Amino acid sequence: MGLLTSGLPRGRAHHLFDEMSDTHRAEKVLVPSDTDWISALPDGVLGHILGFLPADEAVRTCVLSRRWLHQWKFMRRLRVTSHGVWKKSADGINKFISSLLLLRDPGAALDEVELEFTYEPSGNDVASYPNIWIRHALLRQARALSVTLCGEYNLVFNVPPLVSRHLRKLQLSYLDFNGNVLDFSSCPSLEVLDMTECIIGTSKISSHSVKRLSIQYCSFCHDVRTRISVPSLADLQLASFHGKAPMLETNTSLKTAFVSPCSVDERCQEGDSKECCGTCAKCCGNDDDHRNGCVLLGGLSSATHLKLITESPGQFIFRRDLKWCPTFVKLKKLFLDDWCVEADLRALVCMLEHSPILEQLTLQLSKGPERTLEREQKYGLMEKSTSVSQHLKMVNVKCHEVDQRVSKILKFLSTFDIDITIEKNGQIIPFEEVVTNFGLSLEVPPHDQSGVQD
Repeated sequence: MGLLTSGLPRGRAHHLFDEMSDTHRAEKVLVPSDTDWISALPDGVLGHILGFLPADEAVRTCVLSRRWLHQWKFMRRLRVTSHGVWKKSADGINKFISSLLLLRDPGAALDEVELEFTYEPSGNDVASYPNIWIRHALLRQARALSVTLCGEYNLVFNVPPLVSRHLRKLQLSYLDFNGNVLDFSSCPSLEVLDMTECIIGTSKISSHSVKRLSIQYCSFCHDVRTRISVPSLADLQLASFHGKAPMLETNTSLKTAFVSPCSVDERCQEGDSKECCGTCAKCCGNDDDHRNGCVLLGGLSSATHLKLITESPGQFIFRRDLKWCPTFVKLKKLFLDDWCVEADLRALVCMLEHSPILEQLTLQLSKGPERTLEREQKYGLMEKSTSVSQHLKMVNVKCHEVDQRVSKILKFLSTFDIDITIEKNGQIIPFEEVVTNFGLSLEVPPHDQSGVQD
């Protein structure tokens, strides 16, 4: 508590609220009623109601009457946001939040703390105040904590790992992490971890309890792979990240996963059309500490629902992982985009052959340059594979144009007893139309005389 009150004499801390109080004392509202029903509510109910207000507005209620003088001190939910008219400099924010926490009732626990505002402090130790706020919230048994500190640069957090037996949900945005701050082994109740627009410079993200992990629009290290070790993980979103793809450790509890890399760090400069050449250090896994093995796919092998898409041209991390492709023993629904058919169908075939109980496949194809179309014949990919799941009965192909590439895919898939739906720009087109336009030797299923699949 000594750090919290630094520079803020206890006897004068309440004066920080005087400016707000004076303004609202002048605003008197005449209520045509003899009974104040709200003030008659129990203290616990009033504290719960105040928790829905931004903290600065909740504090202002102290001027309403003697009944309201101390109600804000017992709020179990604190929301300090920049929404509305409350805007202060970094120094003003430091003083307000520190006083807010200092003057609360020391015996009142916190359920939820939300810090969301523009914050651009100056000096050498710019993260000292936010670090104190966070640890104070955890000492007060906060179960949910959300920290979004926007600024010209991400605020650097290089502090010891968090410690809390009560924290269950943690949301972090616009922060820069270093050291071992993302080691959550001392937060045994943490189940939800969300990170958005963060810079992740740590060598590892670890937790034994997290069940839902979301990492969106974040940047990982460019020289060392971050390892993600979350053995209880059930739901993973790893979307639109930059830098080196993190290495996912295997877990058996994963149910759903959405992975979407967009980093130029994972490109092969040697292969044809920048696809995986299979011989350089990047493609063989000799460029990092995870040699000769999967980076992403190995940690996704237990998923039942899987969505794998790429956002950067030439991205090949998935194709590289296919050299050591695991068996997706529980996978039932699979969503893929252009990366699996970028040069030929080998990646698609590999994924199908390693998904023994797959039931539904969705392919989303964007517009792109025509690739070599003879490779499928060269590698014998147009022949029916006996290793493809016998449970696969539904394929949905989404595309902008039904071109030769789509035709090749349909010709391959037609060798199986599968219902194929074709969506062109969101509209389902008759299967017979595709067969006629491209001269495919395909048969329309007898139950589908209209050409539209159910």
